[in-house]
Amino acid sequence: MNKKTKGDTPLVFPKFKNEQNMTTSEICCACTGCCRYVSIQINPPKKKADIDHYTFYLLHKNVQIYIDNDNEWNLLFITPCTQLDGETGFCKIYSTRPRICKDYSPESCSRVGKDHKHLFQTPNSMLRYLKKRKNVL
Repeated sequence: MNKKTKGDTPLVFPKFKNEQNMTTSEICCACTGCCRYVSIQINPPKKKADIDHYTFYLLHKNVQIYIDNDNEWNLLFITPCTQLDGETGFCKIYSTRPRICKDYSPESCSRVGKDHKHLFQTPNSMLRYLKKRKNVL
């Protein structure tokens, strides 16, 4: 998910000098990559109206669709949390952060491995994928 196109904000997960000596938890606490996007599950497109909606989404900056390793379709918004401190990069509301943040596990982190089978950054990339699989079209 690190590819950047004109006008888009890339989703970048930082690397650390001594990363090989850090625990997964230490990396997780220092990274804040998960605080830089929102991802919601969507239904796979079953009809042309679905494709039209997904095309609309993909025409917007910083919006992508991906199919995860469980074959679930997801809508991705690359946008940082407003509670990340601009100087330190850390959460300003850590002690009162939402439950979804508290429950986030380093094992589900996008930076430690490929978290998607297919990534659609443009309507054409999604349409090519669907055409190959003869979905809906």
